[in-house]
Amino acid sequence: MKSNQNHVSVVIVGAGPTGVLLAIELARRGVEVRVLDKQLARSPESRAIGIHARTLELFHQLGIVEEFLDLGHQVNGAMFHTHARHSTRVRFGRIDSPYPFMLTLSQAETQRILDEKLERLGVTIERGAEVAGIEGDATGVELVTVAADRSRERTLHTDWLIGCDGARSVVRRSLNMSFDGDEYGQDWLMAEVSIDWPLPHDHFHVFAYTPSVLPAFPLPSHRWRVFVPQVPDRAVAEREAPTMKEIERLVAERGPAGIRIGDPTLLAAFHCYRRHTKIMRSGRVFLAGDAAHVHSPAGGQGMNTGLGDAFNLGWKLSLVVQGQATTDLLDTYQRERVPIAEGVLGLTHALVKTFTMPSSGKRWLRDRLLPVASRTPVAERRFVNRMAQVSHNYRSGPLSTRNARPLSEPVASGERLPDVEGLERDGRAIRTLDLLSGGAHTLLILSGERNGLALADETAARFDRRDGLIRTITVAPGADPHHPGVVADPQLRAHRRFRARRGRLLLVRPDGYVACSAPLDRTDLVEKYLERLTTSTDSRREPRRAMTRCDASELLEGHNASAIGALRSGART
Repeated sequence: MKSNQNHVSVVIVGAGPTGVLLAIELARRGVEVRVLDKQLARSPESRAIGIHARTLELFHQLGIVEEFLDLGHQVNGAMFHTHARHSTRVRFGRIDSPYPFMLTLSQAETQRILDEKLERLGVTIERGAEVAGIEGDATGVELVTVAADRSRERTLHTDWLIGCDGARSVVRRSLNMSFDGDEYGQDWLMAEVSIDWPLPHDHFHVFAYTPSVLPAFPLPSHRWRVFVPQVPDRAVAEREAPTMKEIERLVAERGPAGIRIGDPTLLAAFHCYRRHTKIMRSGRVFLAGDAAHVHSPAGGQGMNTGLGDAFNLGWKLSLVVQGQATTDLLDTYQRERVPIAEGVLGLTHALVKTFTMPSSGKRWLRDRLLPVASRTPVAERRFVNRMAQVSHNYRSGPLSTRNARPLSEPVASGERLPDVEGLERDGRAIRTLDLLSGGAHTLLILSGERNGLALADETAARFDRRDGLIRTITVAPGADPHHPGVVADPQLRAHRRFRARRGRLLLVRPDGYVACSAPLDRTDLVEKYLERLTTSTDSRREPRRAMTRCDASELLEGHNASAIGALRSGART
């Protein structure tokens, strides 16, 4: 790629929540990034409304969670109403998180909070910039963009390009990547309305009285979003917004008797798809969010999964751009996130199939099995943790040291670090989640009950030399005036949870997942993980010839040369 003064380290195409969160992750680590979006202004539409526990944890790490909690509406569970007139309750209080609930909030507000965070980091979204062509090779990517009024065209050069530009992604199409899957068929309708009924506003409700379901999600200000999936034989053109009269008729058919709705602020129709790509990286180009996977709104998973993509990629790309890790690290993005996306597609499809059963016999069986499952604590906990995305893990990923957790280990490599409260620092109550806000790898040095702080100090000094890559935090049973930075664990909650009474090292990735768990005296295991980040696969094996332009198609494992060929030829929209 030729050098040019109009050059930037990273370009993100698409300024939705996924693209902006990724830009935040890069900018807060000092990476030069530009964000392009073809829209002239931020969308005022509510769109995705569900924010799950895992996403709230990400916002906690960024220091913006309180803004969401102040504006959003807390949903504490779900109620499934069946033909037998039984109501099955699922409680979100079993979610293993400091945020054991779902928050509902208009995506317009979510977008505003993220945009303002990005602006405070010195990055302004470049609106009205549409990508008209992409060319790339092993050394970089060139984009041609046009203004919204087509009055001017410009060329931008970047080292790395990320497509966060939605289901109709220009970036994905320019790479000629497949987007495999199916359409559910028929229009799906939704409305945001007021509802006059006695049902609790801190639960979402699913009415499964008929073969077609009617979900209703509570919103702030005592409003509701009602979904009407798969509406057959509409008297209007496909995807034409419904009238209030049509919504009232369908709600009366599918919902409880006597329900009264009114005061609509949103009436919309859309088609629903279940698609994804197995290719989320091709050389210097990545896909994230809806550009890589789309599915039904069942379970409110979409935006949360895209934000998870961004949180996974951001720290990895930052380390590579700043020369602290090799490009091998970027291969782990696809290998970790594709299985997550496939799991989410499986969950949302299972929810759709469960609640849109044409067979009366299957509905009869479902209506009797659901109450039994909901009364089983293990099953309920497993379901709500999956919905909340806190059970997502990378145990089988390339950065994990093991695929399964040995009985002696409190938490496995690749698992999300469990949150523990009851800690103290400088006289202030904190929790483990508060220790992960620095943006680097965090080495938690749990000193143990009787070890004193000498070994912990020695360990901290050993790793503090790796400036910017890792930061160390010592957790000891009690406060020590000679060690003001030590986090106190007076009730030994963290020591018990992590089986650290004899001391333990917990290396936590910047995205909150455990990189390595080891006894206090096994610093070599931590060093081994860090070596994997900073040493290329090739240098650990055997020398390789220098890469040429023709090798660009080999940058992506398992992807053929057609993608890079299409990227070189450019794409017009």
